[in-house]
Amino acid sequence: MYRKTVEELQKDQREKLVIDIRSEQDYIKETYPGAKHIFWEEFMEHIGEIPKELPVYLFCYTGQRSDEIAEDLSEQGYEIYSIEGGYRSYPVSYTHLTLPTI
Repeated sequence: MYRKTVEELQKDQREKLVIDIRSEQDYIKETYPGAKHIFWEEFMEHIGEIPKELPVYLFCYTGQRSDEIAEDLSEQGYEIYSIEGGYRSYPVSYTHLTLPTI
């Protein structure tokens, strides 16, 4: 299954990659702690940067776009998950200073 909840993400103690696929403006405003940014329309252009050896969690605003990407990439052998409900399901607003873009 390629969907997980925010709670499942937070309980996953393994090294992992969290990617926010919302707009850069939304990402700069607030994101999940430690999340990288790749805008959903540009995601496939960065596929070579997505590790197959790590679990990957995707956030979009509602979960729809991350569902589509996660479904496609899970069929290609990635351990990739869409966060159910998207960023709206993340209960605490987190504003950050700067995080690198992949």
